Amino acid sequence: MPYARTDDRVKIYYEEHGAGRPLVLAYGIGGNTQMWDTNVPALAARYRLILWDPRGHARSDSPADPARYSFTRWAFDLRDLLDHLRIRRAHVGGLSMGGGIATRFTLLYPERVTALIVTNSSSAAGLPLSVENILMRAQSIKITLEQGMDAMAEFAMTANPNVAGRLALHPDAKAEFYAEYRALSPIGYANALRALIAMDHITHRLREIRARTLLLAGEHDPSLEPMRVMHRKIRGSTLVVLPQAGHFGNRDQPEAWNRAVLDFLGDADARRR
Repeated sequence: MPYARTDDRVKIYYEEHGAGRPLVLAYGIGGNTQMWDTNVPALAARYRLILWDPRGHARSDSPADPARYSFTRWAFDLRDLLDHLRIRRAHVGGLSMGGGIATRFTLLYPERVTALIVTNSSSAAGLPLSVENILMRAQSIKITLEQGMDAMAEFAMTANPNVAGRLALHPDAKAEFYAEYRALSPIGYANALRALIAMDHITHRLREIRARTLLLAGEHDPSLEPMRVMHRKIRGSTLVVLPQAGHFGNRDQPEAWNRAVLDFLGDADARRR
């Protein structure tokens, strides 16, 4: 399996599909590269698609020290991955936490981002978490460390509005969530949750972003309003609201999601040329 090694010696799993201009995507908290399976054929037909698991997730390393996790650290991991692949500039993006990583990477390294794609992400907007969300995440840490990942999957399906929303649209997705959580290291997931709770609030900095930016949100997604905040803050950004989609918009409406991303990137590439 291909790995890149970060400057603090953490192994980051990645995979490549297709050829062309590089497009680099990370999934949300608790997810993994397999969660893009509905999008790979369409995206890889036109781009060098690079999918990666942030530290604490799936096949990447999961350091036991929670101090080694933060959105800035994840952005550094993305930098190290691009350096490993000898990629100077790329289209970067992600879903939920992955979008939060890509947005912070864009702020840290604007010269390395051709276009930014953020889908279904509150962390990308950098707004403070609600008290209810913090309590739900704290309870998730407790369940993960004390009861394991199957118990965490069951808790998420009832208590996490992002997960419950997908099940409301697709009741057959239970097996998908069990598989997703079973792919995680408990300590990695717990530390990723700690980093999410402690995330930096970057809303005031979104106006600095000059890269062409696509924002996608499901009409039933709890992140829709934060995505609207991003749309107002980032000059010239494009907001696409997907009907009959929740937090997992790339899986709820894969054809519409693929079409929106490919149309946007095609226009961005044409303007660059």
